[in-house]
Amino acid sequence: MKVISTNVSEKRTITIGGEVLETGMYKIPVQEGIFIGKKSVENDVVIDSRFHGGSDKACYLYGKNNYAYFENLYPNATWEIGMFGENITLDEVDESNLNIGDVYQIGEAQVQIAQPRIPCNKFGYRLGNPLAIKTFAQSDYPGIYVRVLNPGKVKVGDEMLLLKPAIEQLSLVQLFRVLTNKSAHTHKFESIVVNPNVPERCKTKLRK
Repeated sequence: MKVISTNVSEKRTITIGGEVLETGMYKIPVQEGIFIGKKSVENDVVIDSRFHGGSDKACYLYGKNNYAYFENLYPNATWEIGMFGENITLDEVDESNLNIGDVYQIGEAQVQIAQPRIPCNKFGYRLGNPLAIKTFAQSDYPGIYVRVLNPGKVKVGDEMLLLKPAIEQLSLVQLFRVLTNKSAHTHKFESIVVNPNVPERCKTKLRK
């Protein structure tokens, strides 16, 4: 997996269903690279810290190879790098082969796969169709939220290299399936809530 773009955003105001909202989803490529810290990406906007940023969502990565699936479904959207609100665009990602807890080196930073992204209404707005939220939730392409073990700079051309695989085999897609369709996967709850690498917020949702 190779970095093809590093992206940050400024605050933008949008209107959804008559409600005026602020968002940091509109990411713009920056040629100088980005510095990813323990809880956020330097110079990037985080509007709602309840759902973005923090130790288990410090940085969001997405694969350019997975854009095509959504481009085919929503051809009228303005497609550009950073479309999914990702801080790092990788050339190729297969979320079914990435396990929660895997540790990677990317540029100067060391990161750990933490959780998939759960879409919100701002994603539907970005793609110009509120049904895009459901489409995303039913796909196998949630992208990667990471926790940052060692902060550092990431730039275009850097490789994302596996340093230490997780002992527990729980892929991003598997966790995504459980979180987006809980009633169909109750038999998996017990193994997930005892997995030390699954974020506590995800476990809390399942315990409820």
